[in-house]
Amino acid sequence: MRRVVVTGMGMVSSIGNNVAENLVSLKEARPGISHAQDYKKYGFRSQVHGEPDLDPFEVLGRRTTRFMAKGSAWNYVAIQEAIANAGLEEKDYRGNSRCGIVMGSGGPSTKAVVEAAGTTIERGPKRIGPT
Repeated sequence: MRRVVVTGMGMVSSIGNNVAENLVSLKEARPGISHAQDYKKYGFRSQVHGEPDLDPFEVLGRRTTRFMAKGSAWNYVAIQEAIANAGLEEKDYRGNSRCGIVMGSGGPSTKAVVEAAGTTIERGPKRIGPT
C-alpha cells in the first residue's frame, strides 16, 4: 500500500473562510445556515442556505475568476490556503506527478442551476456562463 501524506489544508464554508475560522465555529457550535432571500421568488419550499461570508472575486481578482462561478472561486481560495498551509511554492508542485490536491464541494448553487435552466430555455445553451 502506498502512503499518502496530507501536508496542507484549506477550507471555505458557511461557518468560516479558512481552516482556523471553521475550527473555532465548530468548537462553538456556530450555525452556518441562513435565510435565502431570493429562494422565495424562485418558488422553492426550502428558503435556507449555507453560503460563505466571503466574496472570492474580491480576494482573487478579475483575471483569475473570469470564467469561474462563485462556488469554483471559493474552491480556488481553499486550494490556495492548502498550498500555503503545506509550505509549497509553485516549483514544488507544478509538473510534479507525485503531488496532488483532493478537493470536495457541495455542488453548484441552487440559484445558478435555476438561472442556467432559464437561460437555456430563453436563449439557448451556448449563452450559459460559468456555473
